[in-house]
Amino acid sequence: MIIHFICRGNSFRSIIAEAYLNSLEIKDWSVLSSGATAALGKARNLAYYRMTLELLGKHGIREFAKASYGDQLTQSCLEKADIAVCMNQRVYDECLQCVTFPASPRIWSVADVGEPGRIAYTESEEESYREEAYQEIVMNVDRLISEISAARLFNASRRYAWCFTH
Repeated sequence: MIIHFICRGNSFRSIIAEAYLNSLEIKDWSVLSSGATAALGKARNLAYYRMTLELLGKHGIREFAKASYGDQLTQSCLEKADIAVCMNQRVYDECLQCVTFPASPRIWSVADVGEPGRIAYTESEEESYREEAYQEIVMNVDRLISEISAARLFNASRRYAWCFTH
């Protein structure tokens, strides 16, 4: 199972989702992350990536983050994934400018710091919004795992039942 998380710059939200899911060490699962507009703002996003690494360190999962950031979403990378997750509608809309999804992606509603609902006016507000986004992403990843696990269990039970009826 390959899960691909997509945000805008691949320096905050998708990095968190990737690191958190990697930290769970689920057998036979691989995780990727990229950004719909990552190539445009890579130099500018280095500071955000460093803050993301600090946040991951605070939660004890820094070691599960990829060593780079700012990976641009590509069609070939997207086609490797079994499930694509866009962090919000804005990300999905931007993705449509550069790729075609092979299957319907999941679209969450995780606002980035600086987007409506997470506009910070002080450094402490920004830090608070980063933590809030982290918690929201963790909750969404946990829900995604539950949904995938339930679907796999349902399909396995259907196959098992089919064996006894045919």
